[in-house]
Amino acid sequence: MTAARIELPDKLIPVFEGAADVRGAYGGRGSAKTRSFAKMAAVRGYVYGKQGVKGQILCARQYMNSLDDSSLEEVKRAIEDEPFLVDYYEIGEKYGRSRDGNVWFSFAGLDRSIDSIKSKGRILICWVDEAEPVADSAWATLIPTLREEGEDWNAELWVTWNPKRKTAAVEKRFRASKDPLVKIVELNWRDNPKFPAKLERDRQRDLAERPDQYPHVWDGAYATVIEG
Repeated sequence: MTAARIELPDKLIPVFEGAADVRGAYGGRGSAKTRSFAKMAAVRGYVYGKQGVKGQILCARQYMNSLDDSSLEEVKRAIEDEPFLVDYYEIGEKYGRSRDGNVWFSFAGLDRSIDSIKSKGRILICWVDEAEPVADSAWATLIPTLREEGEDWNAELWVTWNPKRKTAAVEKRFRASKDPLVKIVELNWRDNPKFPAKLERDRQRDLAERPDQYPHVWDGAYATVIEG
């Protein structure tokens, strides 16, 4: 298999090294969390497929009324960034799958289809983005479905979120975990080596004009000011 160099924020490198049951990152806007996890999902799918491992990468969110609300566009953009991924995957308007048929992406909203996930076949990775509102009951249903394993690999849960409430289930289950197989890091705009100039202008504007909201939006702090 040809070696490829993947650029990630430095703080994410240990998250994706070695064995894990859960990998994740939390923090504020502009941290490259979503794009990085989308890219690594495609990379891991590539590795699995080339090894002959067949299965799906499930991309879930709490709320998904249609594919427009899903992580599909992030996955597409992540694949388009890497020529070897472009060669491996076939991307359509409503789908993403490997050309050899071994790996495919699927999408689900946990609020409406959590029970149907139990019947999904061979989930290699389940990535839950925007995971802050996911209820503990949903995690309790989802996690036992991730039971696939093979030589030197097992099904994994990936989680990304912007903190809002200290009492959120995602905070208690994952951020507070001391389990070495739960690899979670805080990631903020300072950790993004490609932080866009446009976002920097937005950040400076929020710092000057909305200082009460700034820590939550940009630094991943819990929300202390709620509109309305």
